[in-house]
Amino acid sequence: MRNNIVVGALIASLLAFVVYTSTNKDAETRQVTVVQVKKQGTVKKQVSSSDKEPNVNSIEYDNQVKSSKGSNKKLAKAIKKAMGQDVSYQVAAYDLTKTSRFAVVRNTTSSQNSDKIFYLYLLIALYAQEKAGKIGSSTTIKITSADKSGSSSAIAVGISYGPSYLREQMLKGNKTAANALLRTIGAKQVDAVVKKMGASQTKVTGTFSKSVVGKTTAQDLAKVMVALYQGKVVGSYNQQVLTAMTGTTKLASKAKGTIYQYADGNLEVALISNSGHTYVVSAWSSKTDDFASLGQAVKQVLE
Repeated sequence: MRNNIVVGALIASLLAFVVYTSTNKDAETRQVTVVQVKKQGTVKKQVSSSDKEPNVNSIEYDNQVKSSKGSNKKLAKAIKKAMGQDVSYQVAAYDLTKTSRFAVVRNTTSSQNSDKIFYLYLLIALYAQEKAGKIGSSTTIKITSADKSGSSSAIAVGISYGPSYLREQMLKGNKTAANALLRTIGAKQVDAVVKKMGASQTKVTGTFSKSVVGKTTAQDLAKVMVALYQGKVVGSYNQQVLTAMTGTTKLASKAKGTIYQYADGNLEVALISNSGHTYVVSAWSSKTDDFASLGQAVKQVLE
């Protein structure tokens, strides 16, 4: 009996040692989570992956809105009021009757993705080439497989066409024609031509087969329109370009007179002549809801 008690005691001691060893090992390998409590009882909010802070660089705040040096104060104030404080935007307005009166107001200076505006820029570059005698009625452009975009039968791969026909098709929205003209003239030449017209932040980055052909700004677009109206770079060809500017814009929805306008998603431009006043207004915004009010505000100051 006494022996049984001794054996039982030994077994109990051995089991206790095993449990103690296992517990210590778990404690060594267990990860420790430290919770930091801020002073004054403030509990720090846990932020999930879907609960993100707003990007202050992409959302307009009142203290981020800036006017370029020399901007007309009355015009700048009207633009700010029309655009409000809920969007990112760029607005440029130039009075062509009184050239000293202008305003460039924005809370972002970034160049914006564009495709349709580059049809306009390419058209200007094409006329600049014609004016310089580098492209003419005897020029032929053979369509390559790389030019091909879309299913239009108006232009076929392997066939040569004159620049006038390709220009006509491009203005109808034919991307194959636009690609062939862009390849012939060259992206760098398009950039150089619009830069001569004041567009310093504009660049061709792709082809018309892509959703983004290049990047530009509202101010660049406005400056190109001013130079175009004044006959710079393209001379008398300016009227052909202006005539090609068809469509409707919210910017000119309340305007009267002779209007040349062009829109590309969130980027719009209008050249308006009415009652002896001529002016250009161009705008890009993350939302275009205020463009009609903006056009009216600029009209009231400049007309």
